[in-house]
Amino acid sequence: MQSKENSPLLPEGTLLQGGRYRVERRLNSGGFGNTYVVVHTRFNERWAMKEFFMKGVNGRNDDSVSVSVSNVSQAQFETQRAKFTKEAQRLRRLRHRGIVHVEDLFDENGTSYYVMDYLGGGSLSEIVKQHGPLSEERVRQLLPDILDALEYVHSQRMWHLDLKPGNILLDDKGQPVLIDFGASKQLGQNGGNSTSIGMTYTQGYAPSEQVDQNFDRIGPWTDLYALGGTLYYLLAGKTPPSVSEIQEMEGEAFEFPRRVSEEMQHLILWMMLPNRRKRPQTVQEVRDFLKLGKEAQPVNASRGDETRMPDPDKPVLPRTRPSVWQRLGKVQKTFVGVLTVLLLGLVAWAVWPEQKEEPVPDPTTLIASVKERGYTNPMGTYRYTGPVDEAEQPHGAGEATFVDGRYYKGVFVHGVMQDTKAYFRMKNGDTFEGEFRENRFYQGRYTVKEDGSYFEGTFKDGQPDQGAWYDNNGNKL
Repeated sequence: MQSKENSPLLPEGTLLQGGRYRVERRLNSGGFGNTYVVVHTRFNERWAMKEFFMKGVNGRNDDSVSVSVSNVSQAQFETQRAKFTKEAQRLRRLRHRGIVHVEDLFDENGTSYYVMDYLGGGSLSEIVKQHGPLSEERVRQLLPDILDALEYVHSQRMWHLDLKPGNILLDDKGQPVLIDFGASKQLGQNGGNSTSIGMTYTQGYAPSEQVDQNFDRIGPWTDLYALGGTLYYLLAGKTPPSVSEIQEMEGEAFEFPRRVSEEMQHLILWMMLPNRRKRPQTVQEVRDFLKLGKEAQPVNASRGDETRMPDPDKPVLPRTRPSVWQRLGKVQKTFVGVLTVLLLGLVAWAVWPEQKEEPVPDPTTLIASVKERGYTNPMGTYRYTGPVDEAEQPHGAGEATFVDGRYYKGVFVHGVMQDTKAYFRMKNGDTFEGEFRENRFYQGRYTVKEDGSYFEGTFKDGQPDQGAWYDNNGNKL
């Protein structure tokens, strides 16, 4: 049969699986598939069905249904099709109310299909196009559920890699549900020779590590960049600026409406920093920001305003409302200042008639005694107890208790966790003992609380790198 390259969609009314599913209409199309609304003819239920269909590679034969292959070999197509099938199988195992559920999977017409929940509330992209930008109040209502779903995906060692308003749908209760995630990474990892099978991305929602196809640099921070772009679109109704525009223009690349609070603006700027290491590294860090953030205060951040990107040389979290611990720290600082003035006055009084025998306390010593304040670094937000430097950054041996229960004990160097003999406890009870460099595990032993097994060696981006795992008796695994 000859190919019809100009007919990428299944005709309405097409029956699949022996008449079980009937195509009602097209929902959307992307680089690796078409999605349709289908009706389960036996139960008269609506479902969404995704068809594996590579743009620029697949076409339709004369029957308008079966799929043809061109521009790549049949073997290459089958390789990508197998990954599409594995994606559906993985998605079916995910059980979360904020993630679309896969109901069925089958092969037909020379390609593969999977059937999933139909979400009739439409995508956030469609809603903005039809009704204009969302209010910040509505965005804040949606954000916690999106964060919960994204955190669950990351806990399964999966990255969405195509998070955008078009891939967040609303269910019949108005709650957001993520769709279409994981495919980009899975489809692209072994297809570097062809742009048609490389890692796909959507302009404005993809950071440099994704645009540059750097698979080893992708992680939760990649999805959080895309989430920042999504929030910007929902609030401004504009496609987010590209990475190059942000690098060149910094905060002026964004055009926030006046009604968007300063806190939300800074959250988006932080999430979309070009340097992946300076973005939030986990969903929890975004939650921490929102917990400690300042009250919403509208500002003008359009082009020409004073709003800028957060200074990369300062702590990652920009312009947050002081926590209770920070406010206590300010009280302590005031107290120290008053005490210093009194001490200097006493010294002046004492030395006027004669030399006082006791040495005068060094004011820097008093500054270094300030304790228990709130801080944020790439590991998250924490309460710190210990000495600080003149800039009031943790400096010296101290302790940090994070808001999620993690705990660090060791040396800080001007706000950075940096110690050769540090101790760190995860919120699940796992522990690390060894060297910290620039707020991350570098070399040492990570012990799993559950079974006593441990990894000993070096770490990269906080994850085990070079070394070996051992059981609780010291036997190499």
